[in-house]
Amino acid sequence: MRVLILYETRRGFTLTVARAIRDELQRRGILATTAPLRGVDDGTVAAADAPIVAGVGPALGVQEGIARLPSLEGKPAAVFCTCDVAPRNTLDVLAVWLRRRGAEVSVGETFKRRKSLRQVPRFVDVVLEAFARAQANA
Repeated sequence: MRVLILYETRRGFTLTVARAIRDELQRRGILATTAPLRGVDDGTVAAADAPIVAGVGPALGVQEGIARLPSLEGKPAAVFCTCDVAPRNTLDVLAVWLRRRGAEVSVGETFKRRKSLRQVPRFVDVVLEAFARAQANA
């Protein structure tokens, strides 16, 4: 499985989380890469079996980036966001935008600044389980 982690970051913490998720996936033998959401090329997206998309806010740049993605028809997907206090409806909004591109979003997670990197292994467990279920049902 090839997982592509797409991110939009304001102050760098979202990138830190994206890299931690990538590193955890790689430790488990999964081919995982990161790329900025607004700078990724269509070929990289098409080559991935499953995207994980991260945003803050969600920022306007996230919506624009997702709108520019090629079709994600039938691909399992996950979302995460970073925040200082509360994510509000960020995960739901990200999921809706990805579903409009055809993705099957089934996992979402919020990472708050303090100590949240400890959540990465558990998040990866949930993501891999959801992606395996989606592949089995395909």
